[in-house]
Parts: sequence; structure tokens; C-alpha cells
Amino acid sequence: MIWSQTASGRPLDLLAPIPPDGLDLRRDIATPLGMTGRYANQMPSGIIYPIAQHCCIGADTIYAASHDAAAALAFLLHDGHEAIIGDWTTPIMVAMQAAADRLAPGSGVSIKAIKRELCAPIDAWLHRLAGLPWPLPAEIARTVALTDVRLMLAERDHLLARPPRPWGVESYGPLKLKHRIVPLSPARATEQWLTRFDRWSEAVLARPVSPKPDLTPSTRRAGGRLSRQTMEA
Repeated sequence: MIWSQTASGRPLDLLAPIPPDGLDLRRDIATPLGMTGRYANQMPSGIIYPIAQHCCIGADTIYAASHDAAAALAFLLHDGHEAIIGDWTTPIMVAMQAAADRLAPGSGVSIKAIKRELCAPIDAWLHRLAGLPWPLPAEIARTVALTDVRLMLAERDHLLARPPRPWGVESYGPLKLKHRIVPLSPARATEQWLTRFDRWSEAVLARPVSPKPDLTPSTRRAGGRLSRQTMEA
């Protein structure tokens, strides 16, 4: 058993399905998400921008546009695994892949596949607790992925230093927000995340979401590629 100790004192098997009581939502997920900063904490202000706040902003945007509790909840949870494994930024993952290819040429080692293997048990546990299917239905997964990349561009414009080079996703356009993003304290970001989880999971559990996978080749290409790119940002 390869395990990690959580904040609640549980031994978490990192490569096995997580039992219903295997994690504590507040202590092991919500609080770490509030204390973990996006963008490797490379903030010119010197103040972290909590992952929990990122999840809330995107979820609120989806709900305001659609009143779809399931889609909003899916965005709220999309980075939930980072409470356990941390935030693997896209540049670091690309560099890790290049290093793996250099150290073991032809090995076929995939950093993205390794990350998916580590995330899968945590994602499955969170979505089961919330009443959402995992993997997500294709339409919801596409909504989450597109919102994520567009919110990333808005966050870059609001919070980060002027980019010295393009990020390669500018064509999606930044998410239009009513207010400029101001980082919350870790405690406040945690509470906002939990409030939304309680509200939307209650709605979803009252009306369960049935998986409706869209397996057409065009959907698989468009949705899958964007989802992988943005979920690992």
C-alpha cells in the first residue's frame, strides 16, 4: 500500500478506490484547496490565489448562465484532487514529460497518464459524494473544460504579471466577469467552496444525473482534447 496521511489523520491509499469514509470533505479536501495557490504561487502581489476560489468563480459563472446545478458542481469539483496531489501546472508537466523522454527514450512513459491514475480515485470519491457520475457526461465535461481555459485567461489578465510570451490558448478568449478578481483568504475561500458544495450537491442528489456519454468521433476529439489540456493547467 502506497499511502499518504491526510489532515484528518486517515491513511489514504493513493492507487486504490477510496471507501465512503476514506476522506473528510472539509479537512482533507476543502481546507487544502483554500490553502493551495494556483500558478505555483507566482503572484506579483505576493498573495496566494486559492484553488478553492478559482473553482467557485467558474462554478458561479456556469450556474448564472444555465442554472444547471450539476454542471456548476462539476466545475466546483474539477480540481478537487489537487487537495491531495497538489497543483501540477501545465509547463511543469510538459517539462516532466521532456525529462522522462530524455532519461528513458522510447519507454512510453506518459506524465499525463500518471497524473490521471493518481487523480482517478479522488475524483471518483468526490463525484460519488456529490451525486455526480464519474466520468462526467460529455456535455458537462466540455462545459467544465471550456470554462476552465477561459477563466485561466481572465485570471492571467487580472492577477499575473504581463505574459512575456503567448500561452497558446488566447483564441478561446477570457471569461467575462462582472468584477475584477481579488484573492480571498484561505479560510474564506474554503467556506465559499463548502457552501456551494452543500447547496448544489443537495440539488443534484434530489435529481440524480444519468451518464449520457457522447461517443461520436467529432465530440471525442473536440471535447477530450480541450478537457485534458485545461484540467492539467
